[in-house]
Amino acid sequence: MPMQDDSAGWTTSTNGDSAWKEAREAVAARNAEVRKAGKTAREAYERGRDDMKRNAAARRRGK
Repeated sequence: MPMQDDSAGWTTSTNGDSAWKEAREAVAARNAEVRKAGKTAREAYERGRDDMKRNAAARRRGK
């Protein structure tokens, strides 16, 4: 029984591949930007929270 080649006649679409790659890179870039913004926001929140804790501790020690 001869083996059939399932890929016979099938070729990739260069335009489709490049469009898919471009869309994938755009999503990756957007995700990186959002990740960076989230990290900045989280650091600012944590700094504020630490400042509040430090101030509360200083008030307790001052009493």
